[in-house]
Formats: sequence, C-alpha cells, structure tokens
Amino acid sequence: MGFRAVITGIGLRSPLGCDPSVFFRRALSGHSAIRKVRKFDTSAFPVHVGGEIEAHEEHLPPDMDARGLTQPARWCLGAALSAVKDADLDLAAQDPFDTQVVMGVSISSIESLSQACLADAGLGMAHAAPETLVRMNPAAAANEISRALNIQGETVNVTTACSSSTSAIGYAARLIWHGESACVITGGADEGISPLFLGPFGNTGALSKRTEGDGVCRPFDKRRDGAVLSDAACVFVLEEYERAKARGARMYCEITGFGATSDACSSFKLGKSEEPSARAMELALRRAGRLPGEVDYYCALGLSHPFLDVRETRMLKRVFREDAPKVSVSSIKSMMGHPLGAAGAIQAATAALAISNRAIPPTINYEEKDAECDLDYVPNEARERNVRNAMIYTLGTGGSNASLVLSAC
Repeated sequence: MGFRAVITGIGLRSPLGCDPSVFFRRALSGHSAIRKVRKFDTSAFPVHVGGEIEAHEEHLPPDMDARGLTQPARWCLGAALSAVKDADLDLAAQDPFDTQVVMGVSISSIESLSQACLADAGLGMAHAAPETLVRMNPAAAANEISRALNIQGETVNVTTACSSSTSAIGYAARLIWHGESACVITGGADEGISPLFLGPFGNTGALSKRTEGDGVCRPFDKRRDGAVLSDAACVFVLEEYERAKARGARMYCEITGFGATSDACSSFKLGKSEEPSARAMELALRRAGRLPGEVDYYCALGLSHPFLDVRETRMLKRVFREDAPKVSVSSIKSMMGHPLGAAGAIQAATAALAISNRAIPPTINYEEKDAECDLDYVPNEARERNVRNAMIYTLGTGGSNASLVLSAC
C-alpha cells in the first residue's frame, strides 16, 4: 500500500474560532461570523463587511522578536504552534532535519506593500523601511515556523492564488507518499480584510454589497450577489501513518488523494468550462483509489458568486455523474467568508472534522433554489452522517485548480 499521510494535529485562526472544537461546533450550529469590518474605516469602500479573526492572544516563543512578523505570518505561526500541541508532538526530541514545512500563502504582505507604496508616494522610496523586503516575502510564514520550531528540513511556500494552501497540502502529502518525509507542517494563511483587497476586489463587482445581518454570503442561493472576504490561518501536522500509529497519535483522517490542473486562461477572466476543475478532482480520486460514488461529503469552493457557483455545480455533476445528488455539499464560506489562499486549508479542516465527528456543517442563508444549482447543499441545518470519504476543491485566479480527498483512517 505504500506510505500514508494522516492528519494528527490541527491549528486554527479563523472568524469561527481559534480552536478546532470551537470552530466545528459553531460551524454545525450555523453561526455566522461575517460582520461589519472593524479593523479600519470602510465608509469610502465599495463593501463594508467581512470575516475577521476573533480576538486571540498569541503565546509566541519568548525569544522571538514578534515586531518583525507580518499579521498573516503571526497567525500562521500561532496556528502551527497550536497544531503541534494538538498533535502532542515533541519536535525537540527528533532530528530537526527530519521535518519539513510547506505553507500556502497567496501574496506578499499587503501591509508591507502598502507601506512601500506610501513611502513612494510621500517621502520617497529612499526613506522606505529597510525590513520591507523581508516582510514582503510570501515565504515569511514558512520561515518563521521553521525558526520558532527549529525545523531545518525543506521549508517552502506555495503560491497559486486562492488554491495556495490546497496545493501546499498536496505537496506535503506527496513528500510523505514518496517516502521523502515522515512529518510535515503544512497549511496556509492570508489576510483578506485589508484595504488593498477590499478596494480592488470590491470594484470588480465580485464581492457582495449586502450589509451585516442580511445573509451576506449565500452560496448556491438564487439571490447570491458575490463573495465575502475574510482572514484565516490553518495549519496541520501531517505524519506518515506507521509513525503516527507507533507513537499512539490521534488521527483525524488520512489524505488519500491530490489533483491539480490549470484552466490556462487569462488572470482577468474566469474559465467558462468546468472540465479542467473536474479533471483535478478526478486525478485526486484516482490517486486515492476511490470511486465517485464513495464520496460522502464535498466541502465546496462555494464562493456565493453568481457564475462560479453554477460552474461548480456543473463540475460536481461531471465528476460524480449519477451519484451527484447523493453527495452532501456545503460551504463553510457561508459562515466566515473567503480567506483567499487559506481557503483550501480551512476547507480541509472542515472535511477532517466532519470525518472525525460524523457530522456535516450546513450551508447557511440558503433560502431560494436556483434552477442551475440543484444539488444537496445541506441547507441551513447540520446533518449527522458517517463520512468515510470527503473532497475539497479550490480555484485560484488565472485558473489554478486543486483538489484533495480525505478519508477515514
């Protein structure tokens, strides 16, 4: 059977909570964490709501100078420390070269980019802060995790826009499947609630114009009018099955499949065909050795986008064929919004927790059926189900498709 990759630890920083049990309990209850943005004044912006990470005090290593950390790197490091604790893993007791770090972050620090732009527009780049280039490195989160945990194995960042963390987890699973690693810290983070995201994305018309308390994010519902941005970080401890079993680790589930493709389209347009995304899912199923009819739960891309929700529904019908109506489909984004490159990691955590808790969170704000979105979207109420196999799918700007299969151990 070869090497197997299992999830033994989960760390979260999200609008729905910063502990896996709290996150999933709120998800099952249909709790909406989408609120009026509090970080900065949005009165001049085209949109005013989003999913911000709830207040959480980070207990970082005492010898770490946190002043140089960007916000996504701080969240990602905190989530990594939580994941290692959740896995009951003593990294200090093993060779530091035996563990790898693979993170998915979609873009350089927006905060640092903003500061550089302001310097250029005001005082001039000659006065830009010297640490700006370091802080703008997309791999900052991976590097800080490596430093804090003294991990000296391969440390990389994967950037494929909104599919970044899905691709990172797939890369990490491959390291284990191919026998190149027995332990990988993997996941991702992004800060969607920032002026340089809310402004441009809002001006594209891709974001919802609804206000707080108005069922802002409503995936697959006929009255959906756009996505909602959010902040999040999610990190996993991924271990080889026999190693995890030998140390008596709790296993949430196994990552059995990964597939990725490209729409090969312009970054300024959405691919019209669902074929490339369907092929990514089919590749993941083939690697997992699972038939389409064996999938119980699909944690959706579910952006609440007028066209992409239709494309995703067509994709699912293409992949699952006659079994499509039997698959429980739900979108965690209906409750917390879209955290860009961290989306795949959040969806993977939702799927892993659905497997281990035998329950599926709902798609909230689902009120009016759309004739083109006619599958089982688990509307508004959670559902008990013995989930043996789950899938996720993410789409990055420019058409970067990535899919994972997660299975009960």
